[in-house]
Amino acid sequence: MTALGLSAVTASAKADYDFKASPHTVKVGAHIHLKGYAEKDDDLFQKFCVQERQGDRGSWRTVKCAHGAVFDGGSVDTWVKAQHRGTLQFRGALYETDWGSNKLRLVLVTPTRTVRVH
Repeated sequence: MTALGLSAVTASAKADYDFKASPHTVKVGAHIHLKGYAEKDDDLFQKFCVQERQGDRGSWRTVKCAHGAVFDGGSVDTWVKAQHRGTLQFRGALYETDWGSNKLRLVLVTPTRTVRVH
């Protein structure tokens, strides 16, 4: 999936991303494959991370982040184990920092991918 001029991004910046979680239904103890990347055409340091949460509410927890770079948030290709029955949600998140600042701020999230665990 590619997106240009997302609302989470300034009007002049273009973003490109892709994020997948598979399979969509698993048994407890099975592994889920998470793969994605994101980048903006900003001249800023960017970092792409994969996040998860149990159910459809609550806090997002970072699973893994790419190293990141200027112009490129990087890519993540990882596996997680389904620990509990219910619904798991996953998303990709792109962070960036302004020049002279070490604080990353969230600038883009991918659509959420849902995995049912039984």
